[in-house]
Amino acid sequence: MVTDDYMRSAVDYFEATRARPSLASTLLITTWSRLEFHGADFGWGEPVMSGPVTLPEKEVILFLAHGKERKSINVLLGLPATAMDAFQELVNEI
Repeated sequence: MVTDDYMRSAVDYFEATRARPSLASTLLITTWSRLEFHGADFGWGEPVMSGPVTLPEKEVILFLAHGKERKSINVLLGLPATAMDAFQELVNEI
């Protein structure tokens, strides 16, 4: 079980060693839905879509606001190839 003491110990370890934690077998879930990508003006007109060119990690779920009104969410999903068939089956059941 992940306790407060466990997390403090992990932080102390990474501060002392400056080691980057392993993200193997870790699914990162993050939201960028409050970032103001559509507020950027590059002189080309209103953006149609915004977000990263590539995902920051192999196994990540990234939530992005869609459009200027921000009334919907785009979900970028990165999965290892070995998980794609299982994911497709789950989506087909919906």
